[in-house]
Amino acid sequence: MAVVRAIVAYRELVRNLVLKDLKIKYRGSVLGFLWSLVNPLAMVGVYTLAFNYILAVNQPGFPFFILLGVLAWTFFANSAMMSTAAIVDGGSLVKAVRFPRMILPLATVLFNLSQYVLTIVVLLPVMFLLYHRPPSGPMLLFPVFLALQLSFTVGVALILSAATTFFRDVRHMVEVALSLLFWTTPIVYTLSQVPETWRTVLLLTPMTSFIVAYQQMFYYGSWPDAPIWGGALVYGLGTLLVGTIGFRRVEHQLVERL
Repeated sequence: MAVVRAIVAYRELVRNLVLKDLKIKYRGSVLGFLWSLVNPLAMVGVYTLAFNYILAVNQPGFPFFILLGVLAWTFFANSAMMSTAAIVDGGSLVKAVRFPRMILPLATVLFNLSQYVLTIVVLLPVMFLLYHRPPSGPMLLFPVFLALQLSFTVGVALILSAATTFFRDVRHMVEVALSLLFWTTPIVYTLSQVPETWRTVLLLTPMTSFIVAYQQMFYYGSWPDAPIWGGALVYGLGTLLVGTIGFRRVEHQLVERL
């Protein structure tokens, strides 16, 4: 796979790009990388207060349910938005150094992945203790679905980064699309709350399979259903394949468009 070969062959460049983004994000702050730990803990407190005491949601552990979806969505949405600028804003590097251009959107996704993983590592133990959710067998599938979501996100990033190079309006279109997609993904509501006639439609939205899988594994302690597996595999592997092929076909034109 071209994506894997690019990461392995140019791993030092990828590492430096990811570290650069991390340093820029926390540059000048007193706590630095510790903010990545403070943020999820603050989210736990805010969501618990909002849903348990203000909105008085009766569903046990509902803040945990919400956070599972919000964090996975944030990883995808931030990667998609940042990828639209990956090549356009990196024009000087693209023109000066010869390397696979897909490295730039890849580094963007890996930067957001590092934030997501660090947040999950802090969040899950806290939520297990707070809401009495002991680890269970289905949770072992988390790396599998995370890998599939990563594949999907990389594919989307490749498509968007190349498309924005040709059409600058793509960046604004993505903002609107993400807003609509958020509410058609069962993040702040459960899939069972959706009428049967619309449930199948929601299962076809790209992020639904991944987020429902995380909810089933961590919140319900159950194994992901067959439709969830199917959606995750199709979107994860299919989007990566389409994104890689499409990007490589137009890669030689990107410098001319900057």
